[in-house]
Amino acid sequence: MEKNRSSLQERFGKILSISTQKGDNAPRISKSNSRRKSVGDPTDANSSGRTHSGKRTIRTVTNFKDLYELGKEVMPSTHKYMKVLFANRKADNHECVVKVRFKPDCFRSREDERSWRRSTEFLLNMPDNTGIASIYEVLEDSKAFYIVMEKVQGMDLFETLEHEGKVSVDNAREILRQLLAAMAHLHSHNAVHKDLKLENVMIESPKSTKTPPGASFTPTSVKVIDFDTLEEWTPSSPTSKDVVGTDQYIAQEAYAGKYSPLSDMFAVGVIGYKLLAGRFPFHDEMFDDEAGENWVGSPKMAQIRNRLKHAKVDFSHAIFRENPQACDIVMKMLAYNELHRPTAAAALEHPWFQDLSGKRAYGDWSTPKSTRTGSCRSIQEDLLDDGIIVAEESVVGDDHRQALLRI
Repeated sequence: MEKNRSSLQERFGKILSISTQKGDNAPRISKSNSRRKSVGDPTDANSSGRTHSGKRTIRTVTNFKDLYELGKEVMPSTHKYMKVLFANRKADNHECVVKVRFKPDCFRSREDERSWRRSTEFLLNMPDNTGIASIYEVLEDSKAFYIVMEKVQGMDLFETLEHEGKVSVDNAREILRQLLAAMAHLHSHNAVHKDLKLENVMIESPKSTKTPPGASFTPTSVKVIDFDTLEEWTPSSPTSKDVVGTDQYIAQEAYAGKYSPLSDMFAVGVIGYKLLAGRFPFHDEMFDDEAGENWVGSPKMAQIRNRLKHAKVDFSHAIFRENPQACDIVMKMLAYNELHRPTAAAALEHPWFQDLSGKRAYGDWSTPKSTRTGSCRSIQEDLLDDGIIVAEESVVGDDHRQALLRI
């Protein structure tokens, strides 16, 4: 095991701690923008929702409405078999949110359901963290499955940007710092989110209400939500059969079914770019797949992956010239080659998070002189695609050029 751990550290850098023990067959997710999660066989669960081994699992009940009072819809669901509703627990009137998955249409097959159960059980037994929305319990009756979750105050990042227009550099840094801490927790417990995006990051500010336009906005709490795509992951996990996630946030290797903590880091980089630049890093026209084309190996997935290979992310914005350390860490998280991205734990040690002035360099994160002077030039990086060099150098700022090697 120590040899495996060492090789993992060498490949991915600092990752806190991670087990190399592979769990039950790693669950697989289907369909882009879908989400799946799961728990063990409910026939093994007792009334407390735990197996004899002490693990939390799905609990079968006669009628969910005997325990919870369902309220209005939180937001419209994109799936006809699913609703997300506000609710109150009748025993103590505790407010929560319930995701309802109606039977029998919420699964494509028995294997799909088994995968969902395994993932949900994995999630239920993950240690709590302040940056991760809590899952209280998962119940099922004859009509549906019910995922009972923490009611997180505030707005998601998409709503925040819609309301605020933009966030300050300091607020962007604080949001990213807390988001990275949450991802470090997930990754250190062998989990990958697979659909990290603005809508899945909740921001709580003072009084947990929308601040008036023009008023000072200060994020006090950042929580990751919506874990339908979350899976257990180890270095030996098989590739996915389907490409899941959301356009812009999906890393190039994920289009080949290769998900890992570093594909989550790419999504964090997209969020960071959007917070700072006010736009997404890639052109929307790149992502033109239709429903049913998101299977790994499809011509369309290969085409989009190839487009990402040659895409040039614009770091010439004034915000990046004025904040070279912010530019540096976002650029690294958006690296085409996943092995050139930092882990969440390593990213937290970047000088942009360690020193508010953004000028000090720490250890391996020392920034080249050209970056410190504001040209936002990345360290020379070979971008690899399955062993083939496709780009040798990327220089951004006033001197923007990229040398492509076609092999």
